[in-house]
Amino acid sequence: MAKMRNENVKATAIYFTYDHINKKIDGTEENFRLSGIPGSAQDLALMACLKEHPNYDFRMVKAKKEKNSYKGLNRPLMHDYIDCFGSDEMMNQFQKMKKDGTGFPAIKSWFLDQFPAFGTVEKAKKEIQKHRLGEVKAKYKVVKLAPKSNSKPSSNIADLPAASGQ
Repeated sequence: MAKMRNENVKATAIYFTYDHINKKIDGTEENFRLSGIPGSAQDLALMACLKEHPNYDFRMVKAKKEKNSYKGLNRPLMHDYIDCFGSDEMMNQFQKMKKDGTGFPAIKSWFLDQFPAFGTVEKAKKEIQKHRLGEVKAKYKVVKLAPKSNSKPSSNIADLPAASGQ
């Protein structure tokens, strides 16, 4: 039976790219730094690039930032956030979009436009929780109990009533 998969083929990550117009090998600062370690994946990739194009120069490029995907952002969270930090007009507009069947991407875009400093979903959940806790504290007066004394209670045997009939 023939092998279905080639054991010698290895998946490689792309550490460096070519700019053939300007004759440059592009890479991030970290990848160029790691290419200085003999035998590292970046070293092997850079040596392969130089073997293919020995007359190319190096150019450092900035690493792309991870974009915030707002994973976990859903309609109930948006509703709670608007309820805490938005206006009645925003809430009415949000409810109208839901009622009209507006798609989630459009609602999400509208929501992020309304709250440009939204941040992350985890941060928003904590802000909602803190806001609601503040509302509860404002609504109900918090009564602090007197601290318990650390002294041990004295024996109260003398305070017991005398036994009758003896």
